[in-house]
Amino acid sequence: MSNQPFFSTKTTRILLPILVSLVSFLAYLNTLHHQFVFDDFRVITNNPYIKDWQYFPTLFNHDYFKISGELSYRPLVTASYFTDYAIWGLNSFGFHLTNLILHTLNTFIVYLLLFKITRRFNLTVISCLFFSVHPILTETVNSVGFREDLLCATFFLFTLFFYVKLYISKYKKICCVASLLAYFFSLLSKEMAISLPLIIFVLDWFLLQSNRVIVHPRPNPPPSRGREPDNLAIPVHQNDVVHFGGGQKSLKNVPYVGAENLQPLPVKTRILRYYPGFILISIGYMLLRLVFFKSTIEHVAYPGNSLVTNFLTMTKVIASYIKLWFFPIVLNPDYHVTFETTPIKLPFLISLALLVCITFLAVRLYRRQKEITFSILWIFVTLIPVMNIIPIGNIMAERYLYLPSFGFCLFAGILILKIHARVPKAYHPLVKTCFAAIFILSLAHTIRHNRIWFDKQTLWYYTVFNTSCSFNAHNNLGKEYYEKGLLDKAIEEYTIALSKASEVRYAYPIAHYNLGIAYDEKGMYDASIQEYRNALRIEPKNSDTHNNLAITLFKNGQVDLAIEEFRKAITQDPDNPTYHDNLAKLYYRINMPNEAKAEQDLANRLKH
Repeated sequence: MSNQPFFSTKTTRILLPILVSLVSFLAYLNTLHHQFVFDDFRVITNNPYIKDWQYFPTLFNHDYFKISGELSYRPLVTASYFTDYAIWGLNSFGFHLTNLILHTLNTFIVYLLLFKITRRFNLTVISCLFFSVHPILTETVNSVGFREDLLCATFFLFTLFFYVKLYISKYKKICCVASLLAYFFSLLSKEMAISLPLIIFVLDWFLLQSNRVIVHPRPNPPPSRGREPDNLAIPVHQNDVVHFGGGQKSLKNVPYVGAENLQPLPVKTRILRYYPGFILISIGYMLLRLVFFKSTIEHVAYPGNSLVTNFLTMTKVIASYIKLWFFPIVLNPDYHVTFETTPIKLPFLISLALLVCITFLAVRLYRRQKEITFSILWIFVTLIPVMNIIPIGNIMAERYLYLPSFGFCLFAGILILKIHARVPKAYHPLVKTCFAAIFILSLAHTIRHNRIWFDKQTLWYYTVFNTSCSFNAHNNLGKEYYEKGLLDKAIEEYTIALSKASEVRYAYPIAHYNLGIAYDEKGMYDASIQEYRNALRIEPKNSDTHNNLAITLFKNGQVDLAIEEFRKAITQDPDNPTYHDNLAKLYYRINMPNEAKAEQDLANRLKH
């Protein structure tokens, strides 16, 4: 077994953090020319509130949900949109530049944090390279509307960095405050950060107490000539003990393995001293979200309204995530997840077997390979908030893997180094070549997949040819066809969307609404009226649907019903001038000038 390092020169070790971050930047450089896609239109393009600073104070009161376009309380994300718009207007270049800078910064922090907690240079470099170019991260970096995952990861990683730093810093109080503040900012970016206190415990238990470094009797030991920093030998006391990868060994003839005195307090002492701050912030955040800033959106139910179905389905989803990390060949911006209702089906059994094997591996290696156990636990702990324990609207998405990917990349780095250490020295070039090939293929796939996010048309054309795409993809492609005047193709896509939605028992009012518009455009008024009514059965308070239904009813000669629907639209949204204007036009058409004038005057007042 050889311990020959992958990287050796001192200059390389200094430059690599910058170079790895630069690789991350270059991998996503082509995103700067991309247009807005996906949720970008809802939270940026069609969101008038981020375009006026007078609305900025509402980020900190309950009007946030009315002005932000967000469905959860994420004020830091919305504040970043305010800033981007103030600088760039609706130029998508600036928004994508911010995303790119955040991902590059995250890669740099990953490097610093990994080296801080492992003290292994080769492992840090390899793991960080995986993180910088892994294709699974493309959705998060490419879509401005998913910036919350980038910001959450930034402050999440900063929290851990300062937490580890406080053990070796003279300014422990400053590091502690910085860590707590970063945690709070991470929560205000995305609720996924709630898993951080548990990650800190896992970090304390598995790595910080097992990577103990011995203090040299001299404060600044001189380097030995002709040796690399990782191989410096220094005298130690025979009674001292050091931990390597979780195994306890005598220090007789053991080389010095680090440059810092990282001697953390016992876990119990750390829990009493540092954990209360994180717990208090977590409780305060939960109160903030559940009491003061509770979203007004309708309650999201479990798949099939069943806890059992939820467990079976999420088991399959988690196994799919693991497959995507290892084989990110076919990626999908919007997954179609069918519900699992029985444990005797093959997809569930295969998924369960995979998860059992991973659990066995983590337990088996608990004492001998704590870094592997830590990496596995990182993945599953950071996935807890998106495991649908508390129901969420979208049960599977690649953006959920941005933060958990830290754990996978650490695992991949450990695996590469284990293989490198165990093969004969003659095969080391082959191992390095394989790693280089994996890296280059990942980089090429990331750059190629970035192009799919160039604009909404390219994105949805690509997606609908993916067999695992959801009903949303077909609905969105239908909108693209409609805007081009291809009504038959639009109707076909809307119909497929409704069919796929029915497979997961999802009532899909927007597809009925869009189908009603397409039928109206074709002059198929009866079909249009039926689709609008289907949409209203699901969303009876949707004022736009009432308005459109009224227009189609009038075209179909059903004047009284049209007036009734306009009145319903006005009841739902009395301050919308369009509805009053449309009703005024109807009254003019049926020779009711007094009623028409009253509605027109009201519409004019509302416009001003």
